Amino acid sequence: MSVGESSGPVAVFCKLLGRLVSECGIQQSDLARALNRSPAAISGLLHGHRSTLPPWDDVARIVEYCHQRGTTPPSGLTPDLAYWRHRHHEAETDADQAPPRPRAAKPRALPRAETIPADFVSAINVLIGERKGFDRLAAELLEPLKLHGAVVTDLNAVLEGFASRVRASCGTTRTALLRAADLVILVTAFCEAVGTSGIHHATELGYEQADLTGEVLADLEGVTLGSQRVRHSAELRAEIAAAYSYAADTVCDGSGVGGLQPDKLAHRSWSRYQALLAQVTWECPELRLTSETEDPPETMDTPEATVPDASPGRGLAGLSRLLEAFAPDNTAPAPAHQQQLRAPLAQVEESGPRIPHAEAGYINPAFRVASRAVDRALARDDWWQTQPLWGDLEDFLAAHLLTEDATRAPLLVLGHPGSGKSLLTQLIAARLPATEFFCQRVELRHLPADLNIQEQIEEALLRSTGRRTPWTDVTAPDSAAVRVVLLDGFDELLQAAADHMEPARHFTYLQSVQQFQQREADQARPTIVIVTSRTVVADQALTPHPSTVIRLEPFGEDRIRSWLHVWNTTNRRYFSTHALQPLTWEVVGRHEDLAGQPLLLLMLALYDASNNALHQLQGEDIQRLSLYERLLTEFVRRQITKNDTLPADTEAARVEHELQRLSVIAIGMFNRHRQGITATDAEEDLAALLEAAPAGATPLLFGRFFFIHEAQAVVTGHERRAYEFLHATFGEYLLTRLVTGELRRLLATTSPDNNHPVDDGRLYALLSHVPLTDRAEVVRNTREQLNRLSEAHRERLTMLLTSLFNQTPGDTPHRTQVPYRPASTHSTQQDAVYSANLVLLAVLAHSTLRVSTIMGTHNTADRWRRYTLLWRSQLSDGSWTLSHAPWPPSPLPITPPATRTCKWRWPCTTPNKNSAGP
Repeated sequence: MSVGESSGPVAVFCKLLGRLVSECGIQQSDLARALNRSPAAISGLLHGHRSTLPPWDDVARIVEYCHQRGTTPPSGLTPDLAYWRHRHHEAETDADQAPPRPRAAKPRALPRAETIPADFVSAINVLIGERKGFDRLAAELLEPLKLHGAVVTDLNAVLEGFASRVRASCGTTRTALLRAADLVILVTAFCEAVGTSGIHHATELGYEQADLTGEVLADLEGVTLGSQRVRHSAELRAEIAAAYSYAADTVCDGSGVGGLQPDKLAHRSWSRYQALLAQVTWECPELRLTSETEDPPETMDTPEATVPDASPGRGLAGLSRLLEAFAPDNTAPAPAHQQQLRAPLAQVEESGPRIPHAEAGYINPAFRVASRAVDRALARDDWWQTQPLWGDLEDFLAAHLLTEDATRAPLLVLGHPGSGKSLLTQLIAARLPATEFFCQRVELRHLPADLNIQEQIEEALLRSTGRRTPWTDVTAPDSAAVRVVLLDGFDELLQAAADHMEPARHFTYLQSVQQFQQREADQARPTIVIVTSRTVVADQALTPHPSTVIRLEPFGEDRIRSWLHVWNTTNRRYFSTHALQPLTWEVVGRHEDLAGQPLLLLMLALYDASNNALHQLQGEDIQRLSLYERLLTEFVRRQITKNDTLPADTEAARVEHELQRLSVIAIGMFNRHRQGITATDAEEDLAALLEAAPAGATPLLFGRFFFIHEAQAVVTGHERRAYEFLHATFGEYLLTRLVTGELRRLLATTSPDNNHPVDDGRLYALLSHVPLTDRAEVVRNTREQLNRLSEAHRERLTMLLTSLFNQTPGDTPHRTQVPYRPASTHSTQQDAVYSANLVLLAVLAHSTLRVSTIMGTHNTADRWRRYTLLWRSQLSDGSWTLSHAPWPPSPLPITPPATRTCKWRWPCTTPNKNSAGP
């Protein structure tokens, strides 16, 4: 096949450019990397194998590269841009004035396609369209597979004007064209390789030619190409190479030619595929976006995609630029969505620094793409760390919108609280051109959870437009626009409605979305659906196999620096007026575990905007927990005093009460083994564990805090709410704060000489449901909190805990019964958990604690054995595995009293033997 003209103004210009590259000593492979093009595409350009003039931007990049990297001065040529701009203009003029080539007329845009081709023959028919003269093209292209030395058929005619046809199309028609070209190039490349290899059919083998063609097509048509589903280039290369290898084995087995190596045929097919694809993708950026098999320059030396070193983009501006380049008409988004670009990153109900707007302040995150939509693993952070890391979110989204699978199954976007999932959906809506896409964003938290998919969309349409519009009528019957539905906050449906609806309904929600998309595609109403959800609940719903799943990654240093630049630029005047220093990476970098989530980074910035509070910590050796205490206290204080100025003692009491309530919420989540808590459970817990609120306190103030994520859903006409901390760290800290605070209260109210049982009703209620060792961070926080006590206080605390441990079994008339029931448990199980937690606290409070201090010196081993069996029988397998590390897994050895004392250390696996007496 001819891949371009060898004469004419275009070829003359391209060959002249090739001479410049050659005489400057530039390797074409290096140039391909620099331009992010395949070597085959660069070779075709520099040898004049093109039918159209390359864009000036590409020419300028080549000339600049030669100027910067050239090793020898060109003879009679200059790497001057003005000279090459003039030559490019001349070639452009000459090409326009040249007589038309005696080829088929430039094709019109393909009529609206009802289906996307799934096989080679259908793909050929899509490329042909309504043009004449291609009646036997499919058979002619497959002729080499008959293995009788057929002449290779030219593919150039049917691809004539392909880029223009794609540009004149949209929606399903455009996807059909891209899919057709992708598949035809894949199959034709292999057929051409067979036709030029000299392979002939051995008739004596009796191998049916139809069978051979069918088997080869089955191997190649089964490849998931980039126009069907967004693939990483390395993954796509591997699948194509494997398909060519299988097809080559089939052909070589059927040929009966001894000694022919299938790997050579597969390699020749791959080379031909790259050449054909390069010719088309050079002029068709849409196909290059979906189907490029070459890695970008920054990833050429690594097996996986990595995040580019370049400054990360903002506000999905690149998505807008890509879609504008693809759209033939007006590319403005719908005005209602476009307003989101000027909306602030977060709604903060307080005066102070300005919140950057989304267009400038949203830093495009890095993300990972799941290799397969496995259900259980999607909720695990460790599994996600094994998936490839991508940095080009705009390119990914633009490519996804062009693919076939986008209208067949939902794109699931996962992320931790505060990662910017909702803001991402707002920006997608703001960047989609209204002529190409009809976009409807659906906030699931505000809609009845018992509605089906279409009812949810129609309800959202009513709320956003004020008029009731049937889903079938949102676009004109003759419109080719693709419908895009953004379902934001699927996790909020799962969490807020979990206890009020049939679980199976939401477990299959994503499958219902897929079925909805399939129905819409069958009715010629192609619909793309994007669903957002928190990572932690991803295993609570069945993910359809065809779905693409991505997870937004926390910010690294480069993105934090970019965000800080926007923050400081936005608030330059505020900082100057209030004599504040800008916030820098040197200050924030010490708290990178928090700053990695965009919303928490904003929280740190707002904290620093008050007297440079974060700056003031820079010179201090401030402990981690002290920072959390200051952050939470400051935001609670702001919320309480934003409307009223309170006396200092009143303000302090109100702040402490709110922190106590937040702590109850935190331990409520922990004791229920959940990441969140419903408003109903929260109110019941608060009533059981806290005293009356100070005057003026609101019952659910904690739902308004900046660091609390509030989920909402409407179930059977009632609004259900649930709460979750934006970062698990805050909940773990507040849980520890509550427990150690109660220990301090008991210390303060209990005399060391007291011989009466201690009323530990509230402590028992807090610690008799889940072992603290279930969460390693809780143990770490508790140890740090207890280490702040003086040695004398730790000694007293150890005595108190020992006393509580020995009074736990049996009747407890001294203990106030607190009506706190976070889970259904029986008294034996509660006693087992409570006693295990008491031992843990004693170990954490005392650097080296003797076993006999808690168990007593009489029958120490026997008591230890009985408690070990109690814990093993009452704790879950997971809790037991996590909990038994600090103490001996087996009974103490029976030795003389003077040598059988054992010490616990934290962390350790067994106590340290000590020959000292008890």
